[in-house]
Amino acid sequence: MASASSFKVKVEGGYLQFSAAHFITYGGKCERLHGHNYGVTVEAEGTLSEDQLVFDFTILKRLTREICQQLNHRFLLPMKNPHIELIASADEWEIRFREKRYVLPRAEVVELPIDNSTAERLAEYIAQELLEALTPYNTLNIHTLTVGVSEAPTQIAYCHLDLRRRLPG
Repeated sequence: MASASSFKVKVEGGYLQFSAAHFITYGGKCERLHGHNYGVTVEAEGTLSEDQLVFDFTILKRLTREICQQLNHRFLLPMKNPHIELIASADEWEIRFREKRYVLPRAEVVELPIDNSTAERLAEYIAQELLEALTPYNTLNIHTLTVGVSEAPTQIAYCHLDLRRRLPG
């Protein structure tokens, strides 16, 4: 008998965090370089699998933790930001915004395919990375994937992916 119920699993806290430096551009300005201790929350909603679960908590935590580790203790560089000039060398990134100029060791930078390192875009990036990491697993019963990124206890941004539009296989 088919169930009309929907279920949700959520993982957060523990190792689902990273510390990183960034700045954002907005309204013709560029913030000062600063950092956050980011927290990440992941929710998967859908129907129960044959094993009577939406998805295995341990796998979801492990995959999210691996993404967080790639971002931890790095500078978050938005590679698609139209307001900054990027100059790459073998060992460094030079980043320019008008009179501001930053030179950072490449080894301390994570190059992100985003236009700004806002919490919203970071949530979207992590959601997309997590979706890719979930490819080897059966996730057809997961209808939505939501990732939240908090910059502070009172500030969190979410990205919600509707997975029902996926093509099977």
